[in-house]
Amino acid sequence: MRTAVEPFQERDFLVYEKGRQDNEEYNALRLLVRRKLKAIADETRTRAKERGTELASQAGLHHPYVFNAYRVREQRAYLCRSDAQRKKLARYFGADLGKDAETHYIQTVLEVSLDHQVVEAALRIHPQAWWDGENLRKKVAAEPGMEEWCRLLRALPPGFQLRMHDWKKVYWAREAKPFHLAEYFQAYTPGNHWLHLVRELPKEDAVAMGGDAPLWLVDSLLALLPVYAFILWEP
Repeated sequence: MRTAVEPFQERDFLVYEKGRQDNEEYNALRLLVRRKLKAIADETRTRAKERGTELASQAGLHHPYVFNAYRVREQRAYLCRSDAQRKKLARYFGADLGKDAETHYIQTVLEVSLDHQVVEAALRIHPQAWWDGENLRKKVAAEPGMEEWCRLLRALPPGFQLRMHDWKKVYWAREAKPFHLAEYFQAYTPGNHWLHLVRELPKEDAVAMGGDAPLWLVDSLLALLPVYAFILWEP
């Protein structure tokens, strides 16, 4: 792993500053970042498979384009259900809804992302992945399910925080209690809201850690596997 991914450099973050986000001259540098993040996702996929979890990996656009409003604000690579699992969902939902269910980013994903300030390891439920969001909400509506959810969150490494959509309120995973998270799920609406479970590494730390930073991210993503398994809905 240490030889597979180069350490982060300060320039990796600088190319996502506001004045450079729409500048195609930085596409080559952003491509290097894209490859670093994809290598982290691929390493996570390999290790997850060894633990019995099949995942597919994808990487986001590194150049200004219509899908990012011609502005690259951040770079990402992520893991989602395997191709076979997404096809199974699509078949279950039928022709119309199946298009969303088979799309690799409309899922619960494990993601590594980088902007001009931080690099993150995260689990995210896409708003349109309502099948997973509703599955989670139904599980935690019962006391045993909420207790298990809180136990999984408290077992994560330090620094993980649960957030909703673009709201500012943070729930620290290591301090998870049913009373506080009942408040979260009263507001959380699958179909409307993102669910974010995020661990951040500031750019200064990411650069200073050298080859340990990619390992930190892989370990963070692997730590999310039990949470990921708890969330996923299967036909």
